[in-house]
Amino acid sequence: MQLDRGYRIGFPEYFKPLPDLGMALERIGLDPDGDYSPSKENLQKIMLALIMTVPYETLDSCDYKRFVDFAPEHLFEKIVLYRRGGYCYEINGFFMSLVQDLGYECTPLSGRLLFGNPVYGPMGHRTTIVTIDGRRYLCDVGYGAGCAEGPVDIDEPGIQDILGYQFSIRHHEGGDFGDITLVKHAADGTESDFYTVYLRPHTLLEFVASNERAQQSDRRVVRLRTETGSIVVDGTTFRRKVNGEVFEEEITSYPQLYKILTEEFNMIVPRMSFSKSWPREIAW
Repeated sequence: MQLDRGYRIGFPEYFKPLPDLGMALERIGLDPDGDYSPSKENLQKIMLALIMTVPYETLDSCDYKRFVDFAPEHLFEKIVLYRRGGYCYEINGFFMSLVQDLGYECTPLSGRLLFGNPVYGPMGHRTTIVTIDGRRYLCDVGYGAGCAEGPVDIDEPGIQDILGYQFSIRHHEGGDFGDITLVKHAADGTESDFYTVYLRPHTLLEFVASNERAQQSDRRVVRLRTETGSIVVDGTTFRRKVNGEVFEEEITSYPQLYKILTEEFNMIVPRMSFSKSWPREIAW
């Protein structure tokens, strides 16, 4: 089945601000009248608030076969009005629009996902550099959990503690596969490369083709960080992690999935689905 291109790409709309900044802040649990002027502390507050409220999810490509457009007005409709989430092109796009509208200096960047593997694949990730008082911070809210949950100073040579997790930046000579790599350090001293990023500033239009490739996956993932761990839909499994203990529940029908999405993730989602997970259940 072809993706339903309900959203049309109109190039000028990629550079517009969010329709309502106050509503966007309320969506992530922040006071719309609060002070979020550019500072590392405020940037950390915004990132964590977003990670705790906006899930990483692939429902449009997996279940609804709906074309994903990352123009700010469409992200606002999906994330704010329908309380949905998205993958990296969407969530990091929403984050960049939000902090730009708050006065931050931002640059969208493209990267290669590694997840500890030595193989360099095609460019398939969007992230953001935010500059504050001349310091450059790598900011990524596009996973829901697992990546650095705060700004990583790309010019800091040592290991940085980001909310109890350890990360560092490795700079490359020549930049054949990227200019910097985000490295995650485990408690036992081992380290793994998370992704590599080019520091050359990108325009938003450069993400159009890679965004189309990214939404070809039919794997259903919905993932959200919680105060005690995380909640995850992985295919036909619902998994809740609470203080290190994991509880699993098999999802056997669309009505059950719908209940999880609306009650656990507080989403507004269509009842109709074109996924191949189960026979279509229209009358529910």
